[in-house]
Amino acid sequence: MKARLKPIVIGSLISLVLLASFPIIAVAGKLNADEVKQLVSGNTLVFRVVEGYEGGRKETRYYDANGTFRQFRKKANKTVKGTWSINDKGELCNSTKKRGACHIIYKQGNVWETYVETRNPAVPDKHILTIEKVLKGNPNDL
Repeated sequence: MKARLKPIVIGSLISLVLLASFPIIAVAGKLNADEVKQLVSGNTLVFRVVEGYEGGRKETRYYDANGTFRQFRKKANKTVKGTWSINDKGELCNSTKKRGACHIIYKQGNVWETYVETRNPAVPDKHILTIEKVLKGNPNDL
């Protein structure tokens, strides 16, 4: 009996060592609705648009606790306004006059990544934004 347990114990120890070696994987996880609300409500998010979506562009957006957001677009030299909410799946939904999308948010170490769910289960969700900083309040007066 003891001889059979030894490989199980060794395998478990190896698994723990691997998890400790990759802390980003160990702490990564999908945010629930409460966590999303805590992340955005009343805060300013600094994010980078991923490649393929005007790749590399950085944006700053203030999410007011009243359900509106404001973001200054340097390229167009104007402020974009919209609304935000959290749907029953725990996704952050942003909407402007022109478009809207709901984002699944995952914590990846010290950053958060947002994904848009694809309609085809065979196709992975699309990575849209990487949230690099969360600033308390509205320090940029957006």
